[in-house]
Amino acid sequence: MQPEEILGHARTNTDVPADWQVFPLLRNKLVIGLIGWAFGIIVGLGLFAAIVPIVIPTNYQSGTLPAITTTLLLALLLFIGLGSAWTLIVDIRRLRNANQHLIVITPDDFLKQEGKKIIHVPLTEVKYVTARGVPPPERDPNNEDANVHKISGIGENAASFFVGRSLLPSGSRRRRKRMRTPTSLAFIDARSEQEITVVTDTTFGDPFIIAAYLKQYAAAAQEALKSPAK
Repeated sequence: MQPEEILGHARTNTDVPADWQVFPLLRNKLVIGLIGWAFGIIVGLGLFAAIVPIVIPTNYQSGTLPAITTTLLLALLLFIGLGSAWTLIVDIRRLRNANQHLIVITPDDFLKQEGKKIIHVPLTEVKYVTARGVPPPERDPNNEDANVHKISGIGENAASFFVGRSLLPSGSRRRRKRMRTPTSLAFIDARSEQEITVVTDTTFGDPFIIAAYLKQYAAAAQEALKSPAK
């Protein structure tokens, strides 16, 4: 089957072969994320608008240190507001076209659709499946309880901009559980030695579950290629 046929068949969710692994975009995670980014816009731009009349021009007439501190604070608030707005727009577009975002792993192929872009890599060419930043531990892809990973709360999405995510409660949990909570997953396409990004968040599900299936299927495909035909 051609990549478009595989994706179209997987998208219908009818009569999908049992040995296909289909990971659609999880709308509920996107919606929760949208609420968080909206809160970030309110906090960032709201505080920026409230503080500007108070500190300008007074702080800039009080010496170099107050001026630098004020500039950094305003820049941070503006970054939070505009950064949240940009991410909100990107996620809204993803949500509106959720059916055009899909990951499919078959016994022979890896496919990912992102809008009109389709990534297709034969599993025989997949190597170094890796969760970025940490060595991926062994996970059982058949463990359904591990298939859903909770994301940060609404307030933490915005607060993390101020103090850094590592200082928040979820950040502490991540440090303790970093061996099982990667934020992204990638592999190398042996045909071009190019890195292929599989996921950068959990909107397609637990990255470790996807990694486990990808490693399992790639190993089977490559072993079958090496084995003499019977």
